[in-house]
Amino acid sequence: MKASGSLSSIVQSAAGMWSRAMRGSRILLILILAAFCCSSLSAQPPAEEEALEVPAEGLSQRQALERVRARFPGNIISVNEVNHDGRIRFRFRIDNEGNIYTVYVDRATGAITRE
Repeated sequence: MKASGSLSSIVQSAAGMWSRAMRGSRILLILILAAFCCSSLSAQPPAEEEALEVPAEGLSQRQALERVRARFPGNIISVNEVNHDGRIRFRFRIDNEGNIYTVYVDRATGAITRE
């Protein structure tokens, strides 16, 4: 009987070690996922970018569209010319895998902002 009692304690000990190892693996997986999510967030373009060279007459809608497509992922779902704080801007609505966001391009300066 003593041998089976000893075997039982070994099995219980191994089960406990397995349980702790699995708990540690879950924590490690959560940390890896959190790091991945944070790195993908930092890969997003900044909310405001420096303006690039702009023609004297200002950007056309097509030029603004090319700049937005080069910097932001997703599908353009609408483009409007709006007067925002006394400045003419192109407003782009973008759908990136179900996340809708707005990008403005200042017609005169080419400055890009994301909201």
